[in-house]
Amino acid sequence: MISTSNLNKIKPKKTAISLSLIILFGLAIRFYFVPIDLPIVSDGFFDFVYAAKTVFEGGLPIGYGTTNTGWANFLSLFFSVSDTSDPFYLMEIQRSLSIILSTITIIPAFFIFRRFVDTRWAIFGSVLLIMEPRLLMMSLEGINYSLFIFIFVLAIALFLNKTNISLFLSFGCIACATLVRYEGLLLLIPLSIMYFAKFNDKKSIIKFLGMIFIIIIILAPMSVLRMHATENICYESIFGVRCGDDGFTHAILAGPRFLSQTLTVMPSQETPETTIPMIDENKDKTDGYAVLSENKIIAGFIALLKFVGLALIPYFVFFVSYNIILRIKNKKLGKLDWDKKMIVFTTGIMFLIALYAYMRGIEEIRYVLIIIPLVCILSISWTNSVSEKISKNLGVIVILMVLVLISSIIFIEFEKRDSIHDRESFLVSQKIVELTDMTNRFHQDGYVKTSVLISNWPVLPEVDQNGKLIHVFQKMPSNNYDDLTEFIMDSENYGLKYLVIDKDNELFDDLRTNPTGYPYLIKIFDSDEIGYKNHFMIYEIDYKLVDGNDK
Repeated sequence: MISTSNLNKIKPKKTAISLSLIILFGLAIRFYFVPIDLPIVSDGFFDFVYAAKTVFEGGLPIGYGTTNTGWANFLSLFFSVSDTSDPFYLMEIQRSLSIILSTITIIPAFFIFRRFVDTRWAIFGSVLLIMEPRLLMMSLEGINYSLFIFIFVLAIALFLNKTNISLFLSFGCIACATLVRYEGLLLLIPLSIMYFAKFNDKKSIIKFLGMIFIIIIILAPMSVLRMHATENICYESIFGVRCGDDGFTHAILAGPRFLSQTLTVMPSQETPETTIPMIDENKDKTDGYAVLSENKIIAGFIALLKFVGLALIPYFVFFVSYNIILRIKNKKLGKLDWDKKMIVFTTGIMFLIALYAYMRGIEEIRYVLIIIPLVCILSISWTNSVSEKISKNLGVIVILMVLVLISSIIFIEFEKRDSIHDRESFLVSQKIVELTDMTNRFHQDGYVKTSVLISNWPVLPEVDQNGKLIHVFQKMPSNNYDDLTEFIMDSENYGLKYLVIDKDNELFDDLRTNPTGYPYLIKIFDSDEIGYKNHFMIYEIDYKLVDGNDK
Protein backbone atom coordinates (compact mmCIF):
# COMPACT_ATOMS: atom_id res chain seq x y z
CA MET A 1 0.00 0.00 0.00
CA ILE A 2 1.36 3.41 -0.93
CA SER A 3 1.05 5.83 1.95
CA THR A 4 3.55 8.39 0.75
CA SER A 5 5.10 9.02 -2.64
CA ASN A 6 7.41 11.62 -4.09
CA LEU A 7 5.24 11.42 -7.15
CA ASN A 8 2.20 12.47 -5.23
CA LYS A 9 2.66 16.17 -5.89
CA ILE A 10 -0.93 17.04 -6.70
CA LYS A 11 -2.22 19.29 -3.95
CA PRO A 12 -5.63 18.60 -2.32
CA LYS A 13 -7.14 21.65 -4.03
CA LYS A 14 -6.03 20.47 -7.47
CA THR A 15 -7.24 16.97 -6.65
CA ALA A 16 -10.68 18.31 -5.72
CA ILE A 17 -10.78 20.34 -8.95
CA SER A 18 -9.79 17.29 -10.99
CA LEU A 19 -12.48 15.14 -9.41
CA SER A 20 -15.06 17.89 -9.86
CA LEU A 21 -14.21 18.16 -13.56
CA ILE A 22 -14.49 14.39 -13.94
CA ILE A 23 -17.89 14.43 -12.22
CA LEU A 24 -19.12 17.27 -14.44
CA PHE A 25 -17.92 15.43 -17.52
CA GLY A 26 -19.57 12.22 -16.30
CA LEU A 27 -22.86 14.04 -15.77
CA ALA A 28 -22.62 15.77 -19.16
CA ILE A 29 -22.01 12.59 -21.14
CA ARG A 30 -24.77 10.72 -19.32
CA PHE A 31 -27.35 13.44 -19.89
CA TYR A 32 -26.18 13.61 -23.52
CA PHE A 33 -27.23 9.98 -24.00
CA VAL A 34 -30.48 10.31 -22.03
CA PRO A 35 -33.45 9.31 -24.22
CA ILE A 36 -35.54 12.47 -24.53
CA ASP A 37 -39.32 12.24 -24.10
CA LEU A 38 -39.21 8.54 -23.33
CA PRO A 39 -40.69 6.95 -20.21
CA ILE A 40 -39.05 4.31 -18.05
CA VAL A 41 -39.92 0.80 -19.24
CA SER A 42 -37.26 -1.46 -17.75
CA ASP A 43 -37.09 -2.91 -14.24
CA GLY A 44 -37.41 0.66 -13.04
CA PHE A 45 -41.10 0.66 -13.97
CA PHE A 46 -42.12 -1.23 -10.81
CA ASP A 47 -39.91 1.07 -8.73
CA PHE A 48 -41.70 4.05 -10.24
CA VAL A 49 -45.14 2.63 -9.53
CA TYR A 50 -44.18 1.63 -5.99
CA ALA A 51 -42.67 5.05 -5.24
CA ALA A 52 -45.68 6.93 -6.65
CA LYS A 53 -48.07 4.62 -4.76
CA THR A 54 -46.13 5.28 -1.55
CA VAL A 55 -46.56 9.03 -2.01
CA PHE A 56 -50.24 8.84 -2.96
CA GLU A 57 -51.13 6.56 -0.04
CA GLY A 58 -48.79 8.13 2.52
CA GLY A 59 -47.16 4.79 3.37
CA LEU A 60 -45.95 1.52 1.94
CA PRO A 61 -48.44 0.19 -0.65
CA ILE A 62 -50.54 -2.66 0.72
CA GLY A 63 -50.13 -5.98 -1.11
CA TYR A 64 -47.27 -4.87 -3.39
CA GLY A 65 -44.22 -7.15 -3.62
CA THR A 66 -41.40 -5.83 -1.45
CA THR A 67 -38.20 -7.42 -2.77
CA ASN A 68 -35.64 -4.73 -3.57
CA THR A 69 -37.85 -1.71 -2.88
CA GLY A 70 -35.12 0.38 -1.25
CA TRP A 71 -34.67 2.33 -4.47
CA ALA A 72 -38.41 2.96 -4.68
CA ASN A 73 -38.45 4.12 -1.05
CA PHE A 74 -35.58 6.49 -1.86
CA LEU A 75 -37.44 7.82 -4.91
CA SER A 76 -40.59 8.42 -2.87
CA LEU A 77 -38.69 10.97 -0.75
CA PHE A 78 -38.12 13.08 -3.85
CA PHE A 79 -41.54 12.40 -5.38
CA SER A 80 -43.20 13.64 -2.18
CA VAL A 81 -41.74 17.14 -2.62
CA SER A 82 -42.34 17.25 -6.39
CA ASP A 83 -45.26 17.98 -8.69
CA THR A 84 -47.02 14.61 -9.02
CA SER A 85 -49.47 15.69 -11.71
CA ASP A 86 -47.11 14.72 -14.53
CA PRO A 87 -45.72 11.14 -14.55
CA PHE A 88 -43.14 12.13 -17.17
CA TYR A 89 -41.68 14.69 -14.76
CA LEU A 90 -41.41 12.09 -12.00
CA MET A 91 -39.71 9.66 -14.38
CA GLU A 92 -37.20 12.35 -15.26
CA ILE A 93 -36.47 12.72 -11.54
CA GLN A 94 -35.98 8.96 -11.25
CA ARG A 95 -33.61 8.84 -14.20
CA SER A 96 -31.71 11.96 -13.04
CA LEU A 97 -31.17 10.55 -9.54
CA SER A 98 -29.81 7.34 -11.05
CA ILE A 99 -27.41 9.35 -13.22
CA ILE A 100 -26.22 11.52 -10.32
CA LEU A 101 -25.62 8.52 -8.06
CA SER A 102 -23.74 6.71 -10.82
CA THR A 103 -21.50 9.74 -11.26
CA ILE A 104 -20.71 10.57 -7.64
CA THR A 105 -19.71 6.95 -7.01
CA ILE A 106 -16.22 8.02 -8.03
CA ILE A 107 -15.89 10.04 -4.79
CA PRO A 108 -15.73 7.06 -2.40
CA ALA A 109 -14.03 5.07 -5.17
CA PHE A 110 -11.22 7.65 -5.36
CA PHE A 111 -10.45 7.20 -1.67
CA ILE A 112 -10.30 3.43 -2.20
CA PHE A 113 -7.94 3.87 -5.16
CA ARG A 114 -5.80 6.25 -3.15
CA ARG A 115 -5.02 3.48 -0.66
CA PHE A 116 -3.28 1.50 -3.39
CA VAL A 117 -1.78 4.05 -5.78
CA ASP A 118 -0.66 7.67 -5.88
CA THR A 119 -3.07 10.53 -6.60
CA ARG A 120 -2.50 10.67 -10.35
CA TRP A 121 -3.32 7.02 -10.79
CA ALA A 122 -6.28 7.33 -8.41
CA ILE A 123 -7.65 10.09 -10.65
CA PHE A 124 -7.08 7.87 -13.67
CA GLY A 125 -8.99 5.07 -11.91
CA SER A 126 -11.86 7.51 -11.38
CA VAL A 127 -11.92 8.12 -15.14
CA LEU A 128 -12.00 4.36 -15.76
CA LEU A 129 -14.98 3.99 -13.44
CA ILE A 130 -17.01 6.97 -14.59
CA MET A 131 -16.59 6.01 -18.27
CA GLU A 132 -17.38 2.32 -17.88
CA PRO A 133 -19.93 2.08 -20.72
CA ARG A 134 -22.29 -0.49 -19.23
CA LEU A 135 -22.58 1.27 -15.88
CA LEU A 136 -23.08 4.49 -17.81
CA MET A 137 -25.89 3.09 -19.95
CA MET A 138 -27.47 1.32 -16.99
CA SER A 139 -27.69 4.61 -15.11
CA LEU A 140 -29.96 5.94 -17.88
CA GLU A 141 -32.58 3.28 -17.15
CA GLY A 142 -33.53 4.57 -13.72
CA ILE A 143 -33.10 1.18 -12.05
CA ASN A 144 -31.69 0.42 -8.59
CA TYR A 145 -28.14 -0.52 -9.62
CA SER A 146 -26.71 3.00 -9.42
CA LEU A 147 -27.80 3.42 -5.79
CA PHE A 148 -26.70 -0.12 -4.93
CA ILE A 149 -23.22 0.28 -6.41
CA PHE A 150 -22.81 3.69 -4.76
CA ILE A 151 -23.61 2.28 -1.31
CA PHE A 152 -21.45 -0.79 -2.02
CA VAL A 153 -18.40 1.33 -2.89
CA LEU A 154 -19.05 3.66 0.04
CA ALA A 155 -19.18 0.70 2.45
CA ILE A 156 -15.79 -0.56 1.26
CA ALA A 157 -14.22 2.91 1.39
CA LEU A 158 -15.43 3.41 4.96
CA PHE A 159 -14.30 -0.06 6.03
CA LEU A 160 -10.80 0.43 4.63
CA ASN A 161 -10.49 3.66 6.62
CA LYS A 162 -10.51 1.49 9.78
CA THR A 163 -11.59 4.20 12.25
CA ASN A 164 -14.29 3.40 14.79
CA ILE A 165 -16.79 5.74 13.16
CA SER A 166 -16.02 4.58 9.62
CA LEU A 167 -16.33 0.91 10.59
CA PHE A 168 -19.75 1.48 12.16
CA LEU A 169 -20.85 3.49 9.13
CA SER A 170 -19.66 0.77 6.76
CA PHE A 171 -21.92 -1.77 8.47
CA GLY A 172 -24.74 0.76 8.28
CA CYS A 173 -24.11 0.87 4.53
CA ILE A 174 -24.49 -2.92 4.42
CA ALA A 175 -27.99 -2.55 5.85
CA CYS A 176 -28.88 0.22 3.40
CA ALA A 177 -27.52 -1.81 0.47
CA THR A 178 -29.64 -4.78 1.60
CA LEU A 179 -32.78 -2.63 1.43
CA VAL A 180 -31.90 -1.69 -2.16
CA ARG A 181 -30.92 -5.19 -3.28
CA TYR A 182 -31.16 -8.12 -0.91
CA GLU A 183 -27.77 -9.49 -2.01
CA GLY A 184 -26.18 -6.52 -0.28
CA LEU A 185 -26.27 -8.61 2.89
CA LEU A 186 -23.54 -10.78 1.34
CA LEU A 187 -21.14 -7.91 1.96
CA LEU A 188 -21.39 -8.79 5.65
CA ILE A 189 -19.34 -11.96 5.02
CA PRO A 190 -16.08 -10.45 3.72
CA LEU A 191 -16.25 -7.40 5.98
CA SER A 192 -16.79 -9.54 9.09
CA ILE A 193 -14.00 -12.00 8.26
CA MET A 194 -11.53 -9.27 7.37
CA TYR A 195 -12.47 -7.36 10.51
CA PHE A 196 -11.51 -10.27 12.75
CA ALA A 197 -8.38 -10.85 10.68
CA LYS A 198 -7.32 -7.33 11.64
CA PHE A 199 -8.91 -6.92 15.08
CA ASN A 200 -9.28 -9.93 17.35
CA ASP A 201 -9.13 -8.65 20.93
CA LYS A 202 -12.06 -8.61 23.36
CA LYS A 203 -12.75 -4.91 22.79
CA SER A 204 -12.98 -5.49 19.03
CA ILE A 205 -15.56 -8.23 19.57
CA ILE A 206 -17.74 -5.80 21.49
CA LYS A 207 -17.38 -3.25 18.69
CA PHE A 208 -18.38 -5.88 16.16
CA LEU A 209 -21.53 -6.66 18.11
CA GLY A 210 -22.28 -2.94 18.02
CA MET A 211 -21.85 -2.97 14.23
CA ILE A 212 -24.26 -5.86 13.91
CA PHE A 213 -26.68 -3.90 16.09
CA ILE A 214 -26.44 -1.01 13.62
CA ILE A 215 -27.55 -3.36 10.85
CA ILE A 216 -30.43 -4.63 12.96
CA ILE A 217 -31.77 -1.21 13.94
CA ILE A 218 -31.80 -0.18 10.26
CA LEU A 219 -33.32 -3.36 8.87
CA ALA A 220 -35.73 -4.25 11.66
CA PRO A 221 -38.15 -1.26 11.41
CA MET A 222 -38.27 -1.50 7.63
CA SER A 223 -38.80 -5.26 7.87
CA VAL A 224 -41.78 -4.77 10.19
CA LEU A 225 -43.34 -2.20 7.85
CA ARG A 226 -42.79 -4.43 4.82
CA MET A 227 -44.21 -7.48 6.59
CA HIS A 228 -47.31 -5.53 7.59
CA ALA A 229 -47.80 -4.23 4.03
CA THR A 230 -47.58 -7.74 2.54
CA GLU A 231 -49.36 -9.82 5.17
CA ASN A 232 -51.80 -10.95 2.46
CA ILE A 233 -48.96 -12.56 0.47
CA CYS A 234 -48.21 -16.11 1.60
CA TYR A 235 -45.52 -18.49 0.40
CA GLU A 236 -43.87 -21.81 1.23
CA SER A 237 -40.64 -21.66 3.22
CA ILE A 238 -38.39 -24.07 5.12
CA PHE A 239 -40.43 -23.10 8.16
CA GLY A 240 -43.74 -23.90 6.47
CA VAL A 241 -46.30 -21.43 5.07
CA ARG A 242 -45.44 -17.82 5.91
CA CYS A 243 -47.39 -14.65 5.23
CA GLY A 244 -45.70 -11.30 4.84
CA ASP A 245 -42.33 -10.57 3.24
CA ASP A 246 -39.61 -8.31 4.64
CA GLY A 247 -37.99 -8.04 1.22
CA PHE A 248 -34.80 -9.99 1.80
CA THR A 249 -35.24 -12.98 4.13
CA HIS A 250 -37.35 -14.94 1.65
CA ALA A 251 -35.02 -14.08 -1.22
CA ILE A 252 -31.86 -15.02 0.72
CA LEU A 253 -33.30 -18.33 1.93
CA ALA A 254 -34.26 -19.13 -1.65
CA GLY A 255 -30.57 -19.47 -2.47
CA PRO A 256 -29.81 -22.50 -0.28
CA ARG A 257 -33.13 -24.05 -1.28
CA PHE A 258 -32.20 -23.69 -4.94
CA LEU A 259 -28.78 -25.24 -4.34
CA SER A 260 -30.30 -28.19 -2.49
CA GLN A 261 -32.58 -28.80 -5.46
CA THR A 262 -29.71 -28.36 -7.91
CA LEU A 263 -27.31 -30.70 -6.14
CA THR A 264 -29.20 -33.82 -7.16
CA VAL A 265 -27.88 -37.35 -7.38
CA MET A 266 -24.58 -37.34 -9.20
CA PRO A 267 -24.06 -39.49 -12.30
CA SER A 268 -23.25 -43.09 -11.48
CA GLN A 269 -23.46 -46.54 -13.00
CA GLU A 270 -26.18 -47.58 -10.57
CA THR A 271 -28.52 -44.65 -11.33
CA PRO A 272 -27.76 -43.46 -14.85
CA GLU A 273 -31.31 -42.24 -15.48
CA THR A 274 -31.02 -39.53 -12.81
CA THR A 275 -28.70 -37.60 -15.11
CA ILE A 276 -30.92 -37.76 -18.19
CA PRO A 277 -32.87 -34.55 -17.40
CA MET A 278 -29.55 -32.75 -17.42
CA ILE A 279 -28.61 -34.04 -20.88
CA ASP A 280 -29.82 -33.54 -24.38
CA GLU A 281 -31.38 -36.87 -25.39
CA ASN A 282 -29.88 -36.58 -28.87
CA LYS A 283 -26.32 -36.25 -27.60
CA ASP A 284 -23.88 -39.04 -26.94
CA LYS A 285 -24.24 -39.80 -23.23
CA THR A 286 -20.57 -40.75 -23.11
CA ASP A 287 -19.57 -37.23 -24.07
CA GLY A 288 -18.34 -35.70 -20.83
CA TYR A 289 -18.66 -32.12 -22.07
CA ALA A 290 -22.28 -32.69 -23.02
CA VAL A 291 -23.03 -33.87 -19.50
CA LEU A 292 -21.21 -31.01 -17.83
CA SER A 293 -22.58 -28.24 -20.05
CA GLU A 294 -26.13 -29.16 -19.12
CA ASN A 295 -25.43 -29.20 -15.42
CA LYS A 296 -26.70 -26.02 -13.75
CA ILE A 297 -23.59 -25.53 -11.63
CA ILE A 298 -21.13 -26.00 -14.46
CA ALA A 299 -23.27 -23.90 -16.77
CA GLY A 300 -23.30 -21.18 -14.11
CA PHE A 301 -19.51 -21.11 -13.89
CA ILE A 302 -19.19 -21.05 -17.68
CA ALA A 303 -21.61 -18.12 -17.89
CA LEU A 304 -19.72 -16.36 -15.08
CA LEU A 305 -16.43 -16.62 -16.95
CA LYS A 306 -18.09 -15.46 -20.15
CA PHE A 307 -19.70 -12.38 -18.67
CA VAL A 308 -16.63 -11.43 -16.63
CA GLY A 309 -14.68 -11.52 -19.87
CA LEU A 310 -17.30 -9.40 -21.63
CA ALA A 311 -17.34 -6.93 -18.73
CA LEU A 312 -13.63 -6.25 -19.28
CA ILE A 313 -14.40 -4.92 -22.76
CA PRO A 314 -13.55 -2.37 -24.10
CA TYR A 315 -10.55 -1.20 -22.05
CA PHE A 316 -10.28 -3.18 -18.81
CA VAL A 317 -9.08 -6.23 -20.71
CA PHE A 318 -5.84 -4.40 -21.57
CA PHE A 319 -5.16 -2.88 -18.15
CA VAL A 320 -6.02 -6.01 -16.17
CA SER A 321 -4.09 -8.36 -18.47
CA TYR A 322 -1.00 -6.15 -18.48
CA ASN A 323 -1.11 -5.77 -14.71
CA ILE A 324 -1.40 -9.51 -14.09
CA ILE A 325 1.45 -10.22 -16.53
CA LEU A 326 3.67 -7.68 -14.76
CA ARG A 327 2.91 -9.16 -11.36
CA ILE A 328 3.59 -12.69 -12.54
CA LYS A 329 6.84 -11.52 -14.13
CA ASN A 330 7.88 -9.77 -10.91
CA LYS A 331 6.62 -12.64 -8.73
CA LYS A 332 4.24 -10.33 -6.85
CA LEU A 333 0.93 -11.91 -7.79
CA GLY A 334 0.45 -13.53 -4.38
CA LYS A 335 1.97 -10.76 -2.25
CA LEU A 336 -1.09 -9.09 -0.77
CA ASP A 337 -1.41 -6.87 2.27
CA TRP A 338 -4.59 -6.64 4.37
CA ASP A 339 -6.24 -4.04 2.13
CA LYS A 340 -5.59 -6.02 -1.04
CA LYS A 341 -6.80 -9.26 0.58
CA MET A 342 -9.99 -7.47 1.58
CA ILE A 343 -10.61 -6.35 -2.01
CA VAL A 344 -9.89 -9.82 -3.44
CA PHE A 345 -12.08 -11.55 -0.85
CA THR A 346 -14.94 -9.11 -1.39
CA THR A 347 -14.74 -9.61 -5.15
CA GLY A 348 -14.95 -13.38 -4.72
CA ILE A 349 -17.97 -13.15 -2.43
CA MET A 350 -19.83 -10.78 -4.75
CA PHE A 351 -19.26 -13.20 -7.62
CA LEU A 352 -21.72 -15.47 -5.80
CA ILE A 353 -24.52 -13.08 -6.82
CA ALA A 354 -23.76 -13.57 -10.49
CA LEU A 355 -23.18 -17.30 -10.12
CA TYR A 356 -26.56 -17.76 -8.44
CA ALA A 357 -28.30 -15.88 -11.26
CA TYR A 358 -26.47 -17.78 -13.99
CA MET A 359 -27.21 -21.14 -12.39
CA ARG A 360 -30.89 -20.17 -12.61
CA GLY A 361 -30.51 -19.41 -16.30
CA ILE A 362 -30.67 -15.60 -15.94
CA GLU A 363 -27.78 -14.71 -18.21
CA GLU A 364 -27.37 -10.95 -17.96
CA ILE A 365 -24.07 -9.10 -17.74
CA ARG A 366 -25.35 -6.68 -15.10
CA TYR A 367 -24.81 -9.28 -12.36
CA VAL A 368 -21.03 -9.03 -12.69
CA LEU A 369 -20.91 -5.25 -12.97
CA ILE A 370 -20.86 -4.92 -9.19
CA ILE A 371 -17.17 -5.84 -9.27
CA ILE A 372 -16.22 -3.11 -11.78
CA PRO A 373 -15.09 -0.65 -9.06
CA LEU A 374 -12.81 -3.40 -7.74
CA VAL A 375 -11.55 -4.17 -11.26
CA CYS A 376 -10.48 -0.52 -11.47
CA ILE A 377 -8.06 -1.16 -8.59
CA LEU A 378 -6.45 -4.03 -10.48
CA SER A 379 -6.25 -1.87 -13.60
CA ILE A 380 -4.28 0.93 -11.94
CA SER A 381 -2.17 -1.04 -9.46
CA TRP A 382 0.93 -1.29 -11.58
CA THR A 383 4.24 -2.41 -10.17
CA ASN A 384 6.13 0.47 -8.54
CA SER A 385 8.69 0.64 -11.34
CA VAL A 386 6.07 0.98 -14.08
CA SER A 387 3.91 3.37 -12.02
CA GLU A 388 6.81 5.70 -11.34
CA LYS A 389 8.04 5.60 -14.93
CA ILE A 390 4.64 6.54 -16.36
CA SER A 391 3.78 9.06 -13.64
CA LYS A 392 6.89 11.05 -14.48
CA ASN A 393 5.39 11.69 -17.90
CA LEU A 394 1.95 13.25 -17.44
CA GLY A 395 1.41 13.07 -21.20
CA VAL A 396 1.23 9.27 -21.05
CA ILE A 397 -1.61 9.39 -18.50
CA VAL A 398 -3.44 11.98 -20.61
CA ILE A 399 -3.11 9.77 -23.69
CA LEU A 400 -4.45 6.79 -21.74
CA MET A 401 -7.42 8.88 -20.57
CA VAL A 402 -8.18 9.94 -24.14
CA LEU A 403 -8.03 6.33 -25.32
CA VAL A 404 -10.39 5.30 -22.53
CA LEU A 405 -12.86 8.05 -23.48
CA ILE A 406 -12.75 7.19 -27.18
CA SER A 407 -13.13 3.43 -26.66
CA SER A 408 -16.00 3.94 -24.22
CA ILE A 409 -17.92 6.31 -26.51
CA ILE A 410 -17.43 4.00 -29.50
CA PHE A 411 -18.73 1.09 -27.43
CA ILE A 412 -21.77 3.10 -26.31
CA GLU A 413 -22.54 4.16 -29.88
CA PHE A 414 -22.56 0.51 -30.98
CA GLU A 415 -24.53 -0.80 -28.00
CA LYS A 416 -27.03 1.99 -27.30
CA ARG A 417 -30.68 1.60 -28.13
CA ASP A 418 -32.19 3.14 -31.23
CA SER A 419 -33.75 6.21 -29.62
CA ILE A 420 -35.75 7.11 -32.73
CA HIS A 421 -37.28 3.64 -32.94
CA ASP A 422 -37.97 3.69 -29.20
CA ARG A 423 -39.70 7.06 -29.44
CA GLU A 424 -41.83 6.00 -32.39
CA SER A 425 -42.67 2.70 -30.65
CA PHE A 426 -43.86 4.71 -27.68
CA LEU A 427 -46.04 6.95 -29.87
CA VAL A 428 -47.55 3.89 -31.56
CA SER A 429 -48.14 2.34 -28.14
CA GLN A 430 -50.01 5.45 -27.06
CA LYS A 431 -52.13 5.24 -30.23
CA ILE A 432 -53.07 1.59 -29.72
CA VAL A 433 -53.91 2.19 -26.05
CA GLU A 434 -56.43 4.81 -27.17
CA LEU A 435 -58.13 2.19 -29.36
CA THR A 436 -58.13 -1.03 -27.37
CA ASP A 437 -56.87 -3.00 -24.38
CA MET A 438 -55.52 -5.92 -26.47
CA THR A 439 -53.21 -6.33 -29.41
CA ASN A 440 -50.59 -8.68 -30.80
CA ARG A 441 -47.04 -8.63 -29.52
CA PHE A 442 -44.67 -6.34 -31.43
CA HIS A 443 -41.13 -5.04 -31.11
CA GLN A 444 -40.70 -2.66 -28.17
CA ASP A 445 -44.24 -3.30 -26.97
CA GLY A 446 -42.94 -2.69 -23.44
CA TYR A 447 -43.98 0.92 -23.95
CA VAL A 448 -47.61 -0.19 -23.86
CA LYS A 449 -47.64 -0.62 -20.07
CA THR A 450 -46.19 2.87 -19.63
CA SER A 451 -48.71 4.29 -22.10
CA VAL A 452 -51.51 2.71 -20.07
CA LEU A 453 -50.07 4.20 -16.88
CA ILE A 454 -49.86 7.68 -18.42
CA SER A 455 -53.38 7.50 -19.84
CA ASN A 456 -54.81 6.41 -16.46
CA TRP A 457 -52.69 8.71 -14.28
CA PRO A 458 -52.94 9.21 -11.34
CA VAL A 459 -54.64 5.80 -11.09
CA LEU A 460 -51.82 3.27 -10.69
CA PRO A 461 -51.69 -0.45 -11.58
CA GLU A 462 -53.00 -2.86 -8.96
CA VAL A 463 -51.31 -6.10 -7.97
CA ASP A 464 -52.30 -9.77 -7.93
CA GLN A 465 -52.26 -12.07 -4.90
CA ASN A 466 -48.50 -12.52 -5.29
CA GLY A 467 -47.79 -8.80 -5.21
CA LYS A 468 -47.02 -8.57 -8.92
CA LEU A 469 -48.34 -5.73 -11.08
CA ILE A 470 -51.50 -6.48 -13.04
CA HIS A 471 -51.22 -5.24 -16.60
CA VAL A 472 -54.74 -4.66 -17.90
CA PHE A 473 -53.52 -4.48 -21.49
CA GLN A 474 -53.26 -7.96 -23.03
CA LYS A 475 -50.80 -9.01 -25.76
CA MET A 476 -51.47 -12.00 -27.98
CA PRO A 477 -48.31 -13.96 -28.86
CA SER A 478 -47.99 -14.89 -32.52
CA ASN A 479 -44.62 -16.63 -32.58
CA ASN A 480 -46.20 -20.09 -32.92
CA TYR A 481 -48.09 -19.17 -36.09
CA ASP A 482 -46.99 -19.11 -39.73
CA ASP A 483 -50.43 -18.27 -41.17
CA LEU A 484 -51.92 -14.85 -40.44
CA THR A 485 -55.53 -15.86 -41.05
CA GLU A 486 -55.19 -18.77 -38.63
CA PHE A 487 -53.74 -16.47 -35.98
CA ILE A 488 -56.60 -13.99 -36.39
CA MET A 489 -59.30 -16.68 -36.26
CA ASP A 490 -57.78 -18.21 -33.12
CA SER A 491 -57.54 -14.76 -31.52
CA GLU A 492 -61.22 -13.88 -32.05
CA ASN A 493 -62.32 -15.69 -28.93
CA TYR A 494 -59.88 -13.61 -26.91
CA GLY A 495 -61.29 -10.35 -28.21
CA LEU A 496 -58.41 -9.27 -30.47
CA LYS A 497 -59.67 -6.40 -32.66
CA TYR A 498 -56.50 -4.57 -33.72
CA LEU A 499 -53.08 -5.54 -35.08
CA VAL A 500 -49.86 -3.58 -34.77
CA ILE A 501 -47.54 -4.29 -37.67
CA ASP A 502 -43.81 -3.58 -37.56
CA LYS A 503 -40.80 -4.82 -39.51
CA ASP A 504 -39.72 -7.50 -37.06
CA ASN A 505 -42.61 -9.98 -37.20
CA GLU A 506 -42.35 -12.37 -40.18
CA LEU A 507 -45.99 -13.40 -39.77
CA PHE A 508 -47.02 -10.10 -41.34
CA ASP A 509 -44.58 -10.17 -44.28
CA ASP A 510 -47.27 -11.12 -46.81
CA LEU A 511 -49.60 -8.44 -45.46
CA ARG A 512 -46.93 -5.81 -46.09
CA THR A 513 -46.40 -6.86 -49.71
CA ASN A 514 -49.96 -7.90 -50.53
CA PRO A 515 -52.42 -5.90 -48.37
CA THR A 516 -55.30 -6.46 -50.85
CA GLY A 517 -55.13 -10.17 -50.07
CA TYR A 518 -56.55 -9.45 -46.64
CA PRO A 519 -59.86 -7.62 -47.17
CA TYR A 520 -60.89 -8.24 -43.58
CA LEU A 521 -58.03 -6.00 -42.34
CA ILE A 522 -58.75 -2.27 -42.45
CA LYS A 523 -55.72 -0.01 -42.15
CA ILE A 524 -56.39 2.85 -39.74
CA PHE A 525 -52.81 4.04 -39.11
CA ASP A 526 -49.68 4.18 -41.28
CA SER A 527 -46.55 5.83 -39.88
CA ASP A 528 -45.22 6.53 -43.38
CA GLU A 529 -48.03 9.03 -43.84
CA ILE A 530 -46.80 11.16 -40.92
CA GLY A 531 -43.07 10.90 -41.58
CA TYR A 532 -41.89 8.24 -39.13
CA LYS A 533 -38.43 6.85 -39.80
CA ASN A 534 -39.63 3.35 -38.93
CA HIS A 535 -42.69 1.77 -40.47
CA PHE A 536 -45.63 0.94 -38.21
CA MET A 537 -49.20 0.15 -39.22
CA ILE A 538 -52.35 -0.50 -37.23
CA TYR A 539 -55.12 -2.62 -38.73
CA GLU A 540 -58.65 -3.13 -37.48
CA ILE A 541 -60.02 -6.67 -37.90
CA ASP A 542 -63.45 -7.18 -39.45
CA TYR A 543 -64.26 -10.73 -38.41
CA LYS A 544 -67.38 -10.76 -40.63
CA LEU A 545 -65.10 -10.84 -43.65
CA VAL A 546 -62.65 -13.44 -42.39
CA ASP A 547 -62.74 -16.62 -44.51
CA GLY A 548 -64.66 -19.34 -42.79
CA ASN A 549 -66.45 -16.95 -40.43
CA ASP A 550 -69.94 -16.08 -41.73
CA LYS A 551 -71.19 -13.87 -39.00
